[in-house]
Amino acid sequence: MRNYFYIKRMNISLLIGAIVILAGCGDPILDIEESNAYHWQKNMNETEFEKLKEGMSYMEVVKIAGGAGDIVKKNQYRWKDEILMTKTYIVRFKDDKLVDKEVSEVKGNKK
Repeated sequence: MRNYFYIKRMNISLLIGAIVILAGCGDPILDIEESNAYHWQKNMNETEFEKLKEGMSYMEVVKIAGGAGDIVKKNQYRWKDEILMTKTYIVRFKDDKLVDKEVSEVKGNKK
């Protein structure tokens, strides 16, 4: 009987330990997006786009933009324009390093 309580107490301790460990293993992209005051800030604006430099990692770009890009195809991501929604910003990576970036006009939104 005494052995049963010892095992039960040990299982509870292991469960609490696992919860603490899992709580510390958050998603860094989700943390960045949740730190924005408004949901649209996870998109990119022209000022943030100009800060992007060759050789940056995807996570560095996410930090500047304030959120994750949508995958267009392998190693290519797209962020919507957060202000006018008339542009998209395409960023290409190779080996997790920024190699190319471009601004594209959203179809149907002409000046």
